[in-house]
Amino acid sequence: MKRLLLIFLFILLFQAGKAQSWKDTATIITHLFDRYKPDNPGCQLSISRNGKIVFSKAWGLADLENHVPYTTETLTEAGSITKQFTAAAILLLEQQGKLSLNDDVRKYIPELPTYGHVIRLRNLLHHTSGIREWSNLEAITGWPRTTKAYTNADVLHLLCSQQQLNNVPGAEFIYSNSNYLLLALIVERVSGMKLPEFTDRYIFKPAGMTHTCWRDDFKKIVHNRGIAYIKKNGIYEINLPNENVYGPGALLTTTDDLLRWTNFFLDNKLGSPGLLAKQLAIEPIPGGADAYYAAGLFIGKFKGYDIISHTGQTAGYVGVVESLPELKLSVAWLSNTTEFKDSLFVGITAIDNLFIKNTLPEIQAKAPAGVALPPAKTKKYTGWYRNSQTNHGINITMKHDSLWLNGSPLIPVSQTDFRYLESKVAFNTTGGFIYTTAEKVTIPFTKERPAEITANYLKTFTGTFYSKETESSFRIILKKDKLMLEQNYLKDVELQPAYKDAFDFTLNLDSDMSPVQANILFKRTSKNGHLFCEVSMNDARKINFRKVY
Repeated sequence: MKRLLLIFLFILLFQAGKAQSWKDTATIITHLFDRYKPDNPGCQLSISRNGKIVFSKAWGLADLENHVPYTTETLTEAGSITKQFTAAAILLLEQQGKLSLNDDVRKYIPELPTYGHVIRLRNLLHHTSGIREWSNLEAITGWPRTTKAYTNADVLHLLCSQQQLNNVPGAEFIYSNSNYLLLALIVERVSGMKLPEFTDRYIFKPAGMTHTCWRDDFKKIVHNRGIAYIKKNGIYEINLPNENVYGPGALLTTTDDLLRWTNFFLDNKLGSPGLLAKQLAIEPIPGGADAYYAAGLFIGKFKGYDIISHTGQTAGYVGVVESLPELKLSVAWLSNTTEFKDSLFVGITAIDNLFIKNTLPEIQAKAPAGVALPPAKTKKYTGWYRNSQTNHGINITMKHDSLWLNGSPLIPVSQTDFRYLESKVAFNTTGGFIYTTAEKVTIPFTKERPAEITANYLKTFTGTFYSKETESSFRIILKKDKLMLEQNYLKDVELQPAYKDAFDFTLNLDSDMSPVQANILFKRTSKNGHLFCEVSMNDARKINFRKVY
């Protein structure tokens, strides 16, 4: 998990009584947010200590057009921070005896395909269901989010059209908003209440969240709502989530309300008896991969302390909530602009030691010493490899008598094993390798033939391709000796050659969300040789398209 600049604020408050006055601390915090200018979009920041909000302030404007100042009561969308509330609703229903986390999802949503595997509610809760990310599926139709007013019913129809999963349920953690949309639907079908009504009665009111509601109808007037913005070429533009999808996101709230909620559930007041243990419970992942996602909450460690957090972004809204329960410190930050999103996540190692000492000794893992291998021994490992799960390709090359991957060297630790940044690469006798991440996730790669790029080669992949799973098509054309993918909103999406019959491409969506990296692998049927392809993104793998003309 990324460590946030906001942790610095925790530390300042924790030490404020020893090193400086509260007034001095507030001044330091205020200066940290001076970049939110009085006439620009702004933000809210609230900090809680020992169950009480000790700092709450807003900067900038909530509405540029009408020059409305941001206040601590301005409602701001929380993005994926919302997930913990949808998860809490499910846990409350289980406590009420109306469902079980071990239930088959199809008990409540029988429209879903069977897939040959049981998907349990706990798989949705922990992002281990294998259900594809709906926004990626919509992106490949040529109508990504923000280009259509999608509803929960639209997304359910899309998910029910999927013919396969990303992975066997429970086998992998793959973050997917689809999981929490389905949980929202289950809350409504089981309780007989809309999710906004259920959460207001059983969560918001008990927690004292008086400035919180849902964007379940984007046309609905919401008093005191902050307008979201994106900055393009130095000019701010409105960037609102004009859709009616809720459950994975769409909570409108304030940082004060988020901390009232945090203090409420950390005091084990959710449910009767309290559900805190279930909110923080993590399920092991087969194979030993690290698990760190509980009930809509990321669980981790920071310098020996437990840390509970979640970030969020929807259109131009961005935010984060974090808690260090042992220090009884929590912070919430929400903004109506992503202008400074990247600089929120910064390394703070240089200042950590000034303010806090480890409660546990840090164990520095000693990197295995490299061994010297002659180029003749390593050259055989060069070439293109395919990720067996996503079809994405990587190219291992020789540079200065060493193996290189994506601009970084592979450091040999044996004849077949290499260190790559914080990960490991172990070549096998089948010609591929196993990639093991720092989180102990293992990914198999197979050796592939390189592509010989010619005009005739590229031309074989042109045509129109249709998918039953997305009920959409796209065209692939040859334009200036390059393959381009086009459909609806997607224009001039260049397909970059990878290994034989495979191409990589990027979907740059017209918002401030990160671009979607994708791969397309062309194949032919064994019976009649008809061309088809698999389109893969990290959260939506191997969507099948067949050539129709």
